[in-house]
Amino acid sequence: MTVASGPAQETLRLAKLQDYNILDTLPESAYNEIVELVAHICQAPTALVSLIDANRQWFKAKVGMEDITESPRDIAFCSHTIERTALMVVEDTHESPLFRDNPLVTGPPYIRFYAGAPLLTPDGYALGSLCVIDYQPRQLSDSQLQALEVLSHQVISQMELRRQASQLQLSNEQLERRVQERTAKLSTALHHLIQAQSKLLRRDMASRQSSLFDPLTGLPSRSYFLQRLEQAIQLNGRQPSHLYAVLCLDLDDFRPINDTLGHEVGDRLLQFVAEQMKRVLRKSDLVVRLGGDEFAILLDDIADEAHAIAAVKRLQAQLKQPFITGDRTLFVGASIGVALSSVGYRQPEAALRDADTAMYHAKQQAKRQLKEQLKEQLTQQTLSAVGTASPILIQDEMAEGTQHFAVFDRLMQGREQARITLEDELRQALLEHQFHLYYQPIFDLNTHKILGFEVLLRWHHPTRGCLEAEEFIAIAEEIGIIRQLCGQMIPAACQQLKQWQAALDHHSGDRLSDRNSSNRNGSNRDHASAHEFGETLSLHFNLSFLQLSCPLLIPTWQNNLEKYQLPATAFQLEISEQVLLSRNPNITSVLQQLKGLGFGLCVDDFGRGHSSLSRLHQLEINTLKIDRAFVQDLSDTSGTDIIKTMIDLGRSAGIAVIAEGIETPQQIKLLMQLGCQQGQGFWLGETLSAADISKMLDPG
Repeated sequence: MTVASGPAQETLRLAKLQDYNILDTLPESAYNEIVELVAHICQAPTALVSLIDANRQWFKAKVGMEDITESPRDIAFCSHTIERTALMVVEDTHESPLFRDNPLVTGPPYIRFYAGAPLLTPDGYALGSLCVIDYQPRQLSDSQLQALEVLSHQVISQMELRRQASQLQLSNEQLERRVQERTAKLSTALHHLIQAQSKLLRRDMASRQSSLFDPLTGLPSRSYFLQRLEQAIQLNGRQPSHLYAVLCLDLDDFRPINDTLGHEVGDRLLQFVAEQMKRVLRKSDLVVRLGGDEFAILLDDIADEAHAIAAVKRLQAQLKQPFITGDRTLFVGASIGVALSSVGYRQPEAALRDADTAMYHAKQQAKRQLKEQLKEQLTQQTLSAVGTASPILIQDEMAEGTQHFAVFDRLMQGREQARITLEDELRQALLEHQFHLYYQPIFDLNTHKILGFEVLLRWHHPTRGCLEAEEFIAIAEEIGIIRQLCGQMIPAACQQLKQWQAALDHHSGDRLSDRNSSNRNGSNRDHASAHEFGETLSLHFNLSFLQLSCPLLIPTWQNNLEKYQLPATAFQLEISEQVLLSRNPNITSVLQQLKGLGFGLCVDDFGRGHSSLSRLHQLEINTLKIDRAFVQDLSDTSGTDIIKTMIDLGRSAGIAVIAEGIETPQQIKLLMQLGCQQGQGFWLGETLSAADISKMLDPG
């Protein structure tokens, strides 16, 4: 296997070379013996194991040229060898247009003959060459050329063994550290046993202490907070001039940090936040951790409402301070809800509940503002990217100004009640099978054939009609029914695909009418009046972080693929860039298992967040979906360079690219000019029910 050339691919090749950790290492007998052997077989005065770095070629082993360890890449013969799939032989450099003016030919060491075999890794990356050099024109026999090629394989085998040995050594060191840690723990346990009597005497006191304080942050516990709040409520009842405020604070974007960087970093961040809050509050104020990334604050004996608002603003300003961990600098904000004593609370739980309701309202406001800022940022980056050729990295830090707070009022109470009603309706809808699958076609832009469909979830609400997933999916994840939904969607999608594939096989070769030929206003689309289907259909199925965390996900897929006799290759599983970047070992393991079963992996909304070339390679991503924001901003004068970079990246890495959100003929024209092969969107085809597609497949 060989890999296509290009800037992105060269980046991957260099990363693969670095992965072997061989550059600038000391000589090793295994490599020295290989070059000595090849020099003897080929009767050549010079033989080299040459590795091509970014700007140089470096010699791991050599016979001849004893005083040289590296040379510039731009004059290296081996730099040309790695572009080939087989041997490169130059019998007389003076007769070669490519090399006769090379400084290594016209000057020392005056090379006249060169033969090199590329060092190809098992996955097709050419890292360098095994070569022989002579200073007079000559030829090699077939057996000598064959020996050169065979020995080049031995070099790669030796490099693989070296890497595996290094990994084994690292594993042994890690195991040794764990053994040492375990030994230390056992020693500590023994020490604790010796001191058991004194511990028993302190047990009751420690138990009472732990019930009142959070072990991670050292802050008081929820039960202690409710005790203090009840005292404030009672004092307010006796003395109306004694005012208080309850603040409920939830960190923004904490879960992505926790999922991506790990729980250890998340725990340190929570400790950092606790310290930051205590710095700007009075000693009489009480800060507690309710759980997760949620905190509560009691501002007791305040002058007026303005005092509470000022405290909120101080907290949010303080939380803008960066959190530094290792080589990472993180920024978090907070959404804060406020409940004031003027409401006239009698129970502490009611005040805390209303503060939580106000906090939820503030968080929704922040999400809406962040969405608008992100849309504006995408537009600005698209306009400013003309002339560049680098992948898109967006939203490096939390957008400034997205922190919000809200003070509880009766209108919020109504909205909270509506939210609770929606939660109940979602649970009921799951039991009554009110959720249905719809499908948006994915087209081959060159042939206009339908290659497959993206599976979309819709809720047939008994009173509100057909609701799109955006209107309820976040609540479904919060209340934990998303996994049950997934359990219903997988068999339904498998059954439907089986029926369509059978109909497609039955009617193969027929041109099928497109029942989706009119837009929402009823006007005709001449370009979409009729469509043909590809020989096989595939379904794109979205999976969230929570769905990938479900232990039943893989067995559910396996059971339904077996039941409906479908190959896993018929499905592309779409994940977000957040999931792609996650270092959660469980998520990575699930993705690798799904990939091993044959499922394709597709990165949805590509370009919106951080994109890692190494993760694309590690997880063997099959497809990238260009975020619709880039497609919407596409015009003759802007946006083309960014999309072209994504398409070139996909082409060089062997990854298919789909443009989503195509809504105008101008967009599809530009996308095709840029080399995009596949697309989906309203202009090409609307979202269809299963019945609509079945009619297209069997119009009679």
